[in-house]
Amino acid sequence: MDYKEEADSIARRAYDLYKSTDWKVSKSPTENGNIDHFQKDVKVFYKKSTEFDGHIYRAECVIDSPPEKVIRYILPCPRGLRGKWDKAVKESEVIEKIDEDLIVGRSATHSVAMGLISSRDFVDLITVRKYPEERTISTNSRSIQRKDCPPRDGFVRGINYHGGTFCTAVEGDPNSCHVVNIVQTDLSGMLPTSVVESALPASLIDFFHDLDTALKDHNMNGF
Repeated sequence: MDYKEEADSIARRAYDLYKSTDWKVSKSPTENGNIDHFQKDVKVFYKKSTEFDGHIYRAECVIDSPPEKVIRYILPCPRGLRGKWDKAVKESEVIEKIDEDLIVGRSATHSVAMGLISSRDFVDLITVRKYPEERTISTNSRSIQRKDCPPRDGFVRGINYHGGTFCTAVEGDPNSCHVVNIVQTDLSGMLPTSVVESALPASLIDFFHDLDTALKDHNMNGF
C-alpha cells in the first residue's frame, strides 16, 4: 500500500463528509449520556453510511483551546496525548511513523454499555491536514490491514471507515476552536442495532467531556 496516496484519499473523503449538509439531528446530550453536569453545548447528527450497513455520526462543540493544542490531545501516544485522558481508550500507540503528519496507530477501547459491547481494537492510518484559508487543522483516518497487527485475544477487531476530527479557530478568539468529530465505525460482532445506535452517540459526547476536562487539567498540560 502506498500510504501517502491512501492518506490523500482518506483526507479527501473525510473533508467531503465534513462539508456535507445532509445530516439529521440525533438525540440530545442528556438523552445520550450521563453527563448532565457538562456545560458545553454538544450537537450530535447522523446519516446513513455508504461504506457499511450502519450510520456515520457527527458531533460538534466549541472547546476553549486553540486548534493546534486540541489536535495534540487527539492524536495517539507518543505522537499525541490521546491515551492519557480519553476514558474510552484502553490502549493507544503508534505502530509506524511514516512522516511528521502520517502515522499508523493502534487503539483499543474498554467495554461499554454495561458490558454489552466488549473491548474493540482498531488499526488506522492517520493523517494530519491543515487548511490555512479556513483556519482549520484536522486528523483524518481509516482502518487498514497489517500483517504485524493481527487481531488479539480479548478484543474484537473493529473497522473505522473514513472519518476525522476538524478543529477550526473561532474568529476573534484565538484560544477557542470549533471541533467537529466524525465517526464511521463498524464495531463488528453480533450486536443489536439499538445498542450500537445508543452507544456511539453517547461516546461522542463523553469524548468532548473528557477532552474538555483534560485540556483544563494543568497536570496534563505539562506533558
